[in-house]
Amino acid sequence: MEKIEFLEKLNKLNSFSALSTEELKLYVLLLMSARGFNRKEQINLEIIRRAFGEFLTIEQLREMGVNLKKCKLASLCFSCVKMDKKHKTSSGNSDQNIRLFFELYCDDFNR
Repeated sequence: MEKIEFLEKLNKLNSFSALSTEELKLYVLLLMSARGFNRKEQINLEIIRRAFGEFLTIEQLREMGVNLKKCKLASLCFSCVKMDKKHKTSSGNSDQNIRLFFELYCDDFNR
């Protein structure tokens, strides 16, 4: 199913009414990044930071993910990558070690 057609159907079903503006923004960003539905995908945290600003916390992102899942639109999963001592940066930015995985749901529209 084409992404635009999918958005139109979700809009007709009022699927977005329970989402905040930030959650809707995240969903559209994930949709644009996705190669398909009902499959595990990965998005660079830097892309999300560019869209939301540097002050977005991982906790805020988790909360948005919880609401997207409640609305049966998507799920988010975070993973921490272990780095050896040679590859650690002096900046101390631990977010560089976090990977964000997501899955967009495209089940039936009779929710």
